[in-house]
Amino acid sequence: MCSQKIEQTLGQVFIAEVFGTWALTLFGPASAITLISILGGGPAALFGIGAAFGFIVMIMIYTLGHISGTHINPSVTIALSVIRRLPTKLIGPYIAAQIIGSVIAGLCLYGFYPDVGKAVHFGATLPGTGISDGAAVAIEIVLTMWLLFVIMGVAVDKRAPPGWAGFSIGMMVACDIWMGGPLTGASMNFARSLSSAIAAAIAGDVLPLSKIWIYLIGPIIGGIIGATLYEYIFKPAK
Repeated sequence: MCSQKIEQTLGQVFIAEVFGTWALTLFGPASAITLISILGGGPAALFGIGAAFGFIVMIMIYTLGHISGTHINPSVTIALSVIRRLPTKLIGPYIAAQIIGSVIAGLCLYGFYPDVGKAVHFGATLPGTGISDGAAVAIEIVLTMWLLFVIMGVAVDKRAPPGWAGFSIGMMVACDIWMGGPLTGASMNFARSLSSAIAAAIAGDVLPLSKIWIYLIGPIIGGIIGATLYEYIFKPAK
């Protein structure tokens, strides 16, 4: 998740984003299915889900960061483009790759958990009890703002100490989930929400798809705010 100069071909970048997003949007929701639907949940489930998402993000950053920057999230791509850290012409290929990865993950989720996945909407992100749709958008804005703020500080700013981007970003994702998971599912990423929504829709459950707009609008707005705040307050070295 960085804006470093990419020396790979566009095809390599595209494939890296497909695989990175596939991993995130498969292993993350699968952890929710496993910990809640199969193992019965419990107080440790939220910690385990947050850790699973954090670890897979960290792993993909260290695996593919030198290929594509490991955006694996449309909010990251759009935010970096808005602050001119990513050429506008790359927005389409990045987001297309992320959507493809998410669709593949959704098919996998349904194929791997056709029955047990239904109980938790295949790991879908949904507003929690007492949380209105508007409140969910606001919460997603705040969660994604912090995620992009951290990404800017540890991965985009050339003054950042090397080697810590994967760990720091992964831990920020985990912290967002530990706080926001019970409130909105803590998506921060349209592609993450899309995979579960696709799996649920195949199983006849359209509730996650009906709420998908929350996880499109909130993360994009929050990402732009977080990246812009860091860029113009701290003026990172270019």
